[in-house]
Amino acid sequence: MRTAAIALSAFVFALSPAAAAAEPSPELTFRPEVDLPITVVGGAAWIATELAKKGLAPASCRWCAVNSLDASTRGALVWEDKPETAHELSNVTVFGVAPVSALGLTALAAWHDGRTANSAADLVIITQAMVVAMDLNQLTKYIVGRQRPYAHFGNDEVLCAGQGCSRPPPDDDDLSFFSGHTTAVFSLAAASGTVASMRGYRMAPWIWAQGTAIAVLSAYLRMAGDRHYFTDVLTGAAFGSAAGVLIPTLFHRPRPGVAGPETPRFRVSLAPARGGAGMGVAGAF
Repeated sequence: MRTAAIALSAFVFALSPAAAAAEPSPELTFRPEVDLPITVVGGAAWIATELAKKGLAPASCRWCAVNSLDASTRGALVWEDKPETAHELSNVTVFGVAPVSALGLTALAAWHDGRTANSAADLVIITQAMVVAMDLNQLTKYIVGRQRPYAHFGNDEVLCAGQGCSRPPPDDDDLSFFSGHTTAVFSLAAASGTVASMRGYRMAPWIWAQGTAIAVLSAYLRMAGDRHYFTDVLTGAAFGSAAGVLIPTLFHRPRPGVAGPETPRFRVSLAPARGGAGMGVAGAF
């Protein structure tokens, strides 16, 4: 009995645009005289409200009750013996891993496609989305005044009833809603993914995937560290994602009629061959 043999008889990558038609990729709207001040002032406002937390934070909780969903998820996810370890790991994700990954991979994607001139604008747009999200998050936390889970449940591992530990400052006890860490990492993930997709970078799927994975991990660690409830991180994830998608889309969408460098395209062709078939791949990159 004869069997069909599938052979990769041709696997050709052409390095010139003539090999595969490529559609021009539109450039994003970026105005340094507007976008840079917004980003810098927004970042300064967030830092200022952090430094002034003692005077801005509510003296006592305005939202003190805990619903059954938050109580049950806390019981299932909190690291009873090592909440501070989870808290420190969440700090590493939001202040180190997430921004380095989002900004670094986007810059790498631009370089990979031969479009390094985009990198500075990409960095500002992504940072701008995060800064705006964090400013609105900060305002909400001060207004709502939700009690953090460690304070509500009297978690001695965080509150330091024993010796040799460092208790969070009391002015931080009622700033649970909604999670700032989660807002930051999800806004970074969504903004970097959106910018990469709008640019047409070939690495865009990877940027979305790694950003989302880091953001989900960070959200989990906020609950494991007893700093936030499930509804805190869920709201932070939704709000951060919305800011990360909407700010680049609404304010930096491509300018009509302005085209940038070519976006990679690939073409796969099949052809009959003796005893099987041959496949060819052509592309421009």
